[in-house]
Amino acid sequence: MDRIRGALAADAPAIGALQAESWRHTYRGFLPDAYLDGDVFEDRDAAWRRRLATAHQHRRLTLVAEDGGALVGFAHAYVDDDAEWGTLLETLNVRPDRRRSGTGTRLMAVTAARLQRRGCTSGLYLWVAEWNRPAQRFYDALGGCVADRALADEGGGVGAVATLRYAWPRLDLLSSRIPTA
Repeated sequence: MDRIRGALAADAPAIGALQAESWRHTYRGFLPDAYLDGDVFEDRDAAWRRRLATAHQHRRLTLVAEDGGALVGFAHAYVDDDAEWGTLLETLNVRPDRRRSGTGTRLMAVTAARLQRRGCTSGLYLWVAEWNRPAQRFYDALGGCVADRALADEGGGVGAVATLRYAWPRLDLLSSRIPTA
């Protein structure tokens, strides 16, 4: 079973590599192949080194899931990012060979539980690309509701992409999914 803990600055290279691999697997055909086959590892490594080294960590929550000491997933949230929607789950990535193993569900549940322990009473929300049906099915299974649709600039020369806001107005509905065994 995965062990979930708070991320440390030393986790940045592993988080960056996992996100780059996940993007190569998930975003092929969406992000430019030249980027996915080239700079994505260096880009994600630099981004996570900056992110985990900067101040204001109290406004962020980054969790990592490990199995046997190896990183298998992570979640990153901006605490109470929006007055109406609550905390933004900015990214959730699970190693491609570990998808459908429960790691993503546990990361979502533990994120909600940690937010509750911090005293957060608002909900959790995220944005997912409209074309990303597997992610939508995952969020649907976790009780998320599509609350909004917007265009977002995804960068990398992709331009505006249709995205859906998934929302969980109550953190306890997610935190209750932490397995007890």
